[in-house]
Amino acid sequence: MSLDRLNRRTWLLATGAGALSSSPLWAQSNKYPVRNIRMIVPFPATGGPDTVGRLVALMLSQKWGQQIVVENMPGASGQIGTNHVVKAPADGYTLLFAPPTPITIAQQFDPKPAYDPTKDLVPASLMGRNPAVIVVNAKVPANNLVEFFALVKKNPGKYFYGSPGLGHAFHLISEIIFAKAGVELTHVPYQGSAPAVMGLLGGDVQFLVQSVESVKEHIKSGKLRALATLESSRLEAYPDLPTLAESGLSNLDIMNWYGAFFTAKTPPEIIAFWEHELALLSKDPAYQKRMREMSFDPVVYGSQEFTKMMTLESVQWANVIKSAKISTQK
Repeated sequence: MSLDRLNRRTWLLATGAGALSSSPLWAQSNKYPVRNIRMIVPFPATGGPDTVGRLVALMLSQKWGQQIVVENMPGASGQIGTNHVVKAPADGYTLLFAPPTPITIAQQFDPKPAYDPTKDLVPASLMGRNPAVIVVNAKVPANNLVEFFALVKKNPGKYFYGSPGLGHAFHLISEIIFAKAGVELTHVPYQGSAPAVMGLLGGDVQFLVQSVESVKEHIKSGKLRALATLESSRLEAYPDLPTLAESGLSNLDIMNWYGAFFTAKTPPEIIAFWEHELALLSKDPAYQKRMREMSFDPVVYGSQEFTKMMTLESVQWANVIKSAKISTQK
């Protein structure tokens, strides 16, 4: 079963009537939370995880009357912040808000991270996905992927591509695309999405796979040019932007998601409380509206379905890294 089909099925399960029942009795009787909660985002500010995490934190803080403080803890492709949460007390007052990189990809790194995401973390919920596009500096004389790859082939060694970091999902996706197209570009890893976008704007790199929300203003201003979307269908905001399949390459069955996690041994009642509250938040019209304004898809998966999806995704990434011979050595 493809991830795309699994995603649709698990979304329906995760947002079923049971997920929206009354708040867990444990949370009501113990009045959790009773103090500030730390939300660790293992990447720099302004990126996708930070943007969605802060929206979730703001809306839940307003609802609960208890502050959720977002702390950016970047480094090592998300491993530093993730490991911090792994070692945090299992009391529900420190959570991780992260994309796939430190969760389903990090175990493929060399060396492996200091934690095992399948054993040391418990997912509460997936909270949104982020459509991605391929963009180039507007000075690059290419209006589509076919033209860009032709330039690369005619000028070996001239073109560079950026990513938010070594082993980041966008790094791996770029390598998959190049392998399919039969081209080679030099990788320039940055410390997060914002620096990578700045590198593209400055001409230090010419090609970037990035989330829509990170580049849409630069596309609008004409400083960057979008060549394709990684989605299986065209984006509503960019109806003229072709998919990979329409550009001569096969589409990628990969989703760029964001999810909430707690350290292992966190009481299951706390996980259930967060799963319930995040499911309710995903149905809030104000939340949905704000997410879509920022070019995010407000999809939600419950803990069990999220776990199943990540298991399949981990195997998928392992196969991709091995088959494409992508180096993730730190």
